[in-house]
Amino acid sequence: MKVLLFVLALSAGVAAQFGHPLAGQWSGEWGPAGRPNRVLLNLDWDGKAITGQINPGPNAATVRNVTFDYADPSAWVVKLEAEGKDGAKIMVDGRLENIGAYRRIFRGTWTQGSQKGPFSLTRN
Repeated sequence: MKVLLFVLALSAGVAAQFGHPLAGQWSGEWGPAGRPNRVLLNLDWDGKAITGQINPGPNAATVRNVTFDYADPSAWVVKLEAEGKDGAKIMVDGRLENIGAYRRIFRGTWTQGSQKGPFSLTRN
């Protein structure tokens, strides 16, 4: 019986490690070097699509669409579109780096309304 429980616990731990490399909580900043904006990005994978929020809370922006280009196995190209409560559009164009590592990096260009700048997020 103890062996069966050990095997079940082990398999549950292994299954928990699988999922989409973009799923999880990401933190970092975007914008000009002198005036960066802090960002918290929560992304979930339901087996078919990525959903989530930017800066969760009462004024969170909802992730509406995420697309990937898997052509380069060392860095996936990611396009993310979100919409704020006020209707403001957010467009994120970047690359997912260190895909095999837990602390992945997501960086590129962030556009929010008329503002545009570089971003860098690390998976927490």
